[in-house]
Amino acid sequence: MRNVISTWLMGIGILLLAIGFITGLLFGINDDGFHLITALYWWLSGVTAGFIFIGLSEMVNLLQKLVNRFNADQPVQSGILSMFQSTSSSSVEKKIAEAADAKIKDLTILIDDVRFKGFFVFTDDAVRVMKKSLFQAESEAVLIKEIGKDSLSLDFERDDDYVIFPFTEGGSMHKLAFKTYNIYDYERIINLLKQRESR
Repeated sequence: MRNVISTWLMGIGILLLAIGFITGLLFGINDDGFHLITALYWWLSGVTAGFIFIGLSEMVNLLQKLVNRFNADQPVQSGILSMFQSTSSSSVEKKIAEAADAKIKDLTILIDDVRFKGFFVFTDDAVRVMKKSLFQAESEAVLIKEIGKDSLSLDFERDDDYVIFPFTEGGSMHKLAFKTYNIYDYERIINLLKQRESR
């Protein structure tokens, strides 16, 4: 069933299509005969305006379907305060344990001074840093580095949108930094990188 706003937008779009067609016919007919240019002006205006509203209606309808699907998968929680509920350390450890071999995609990764798009694959004892461009299939991703979690520092820094974890390799210090557009992934990645604390 359509959202009320989506239904109204669809109605306005269809109404604009009809008004544009009728107005084109009325203004196109003159004493001299039928002027196609005048009619086309009104027809194209009506079609453009109508399709804009019909398109907005479909966008609202699709967004409503996404919200309905998301709400069906999630337990009902009250308000924005539910985002800040405290979690016990045992539940965090359980979630981390379930996320073995987890992938977190759509990251901008920085190793020392080399920046690239990619994703992390977490195992029990390491994190695999994979490079993948936007239009590349996931199976074509390239393994850039596998960093053992024991060599990662437990402390991290923040620099603008980046979270930076120092790590040692070959006796020298390096840095692994990442940023993501999904703010919920930050905490998850940090917990997965510090997973060995729970052992």
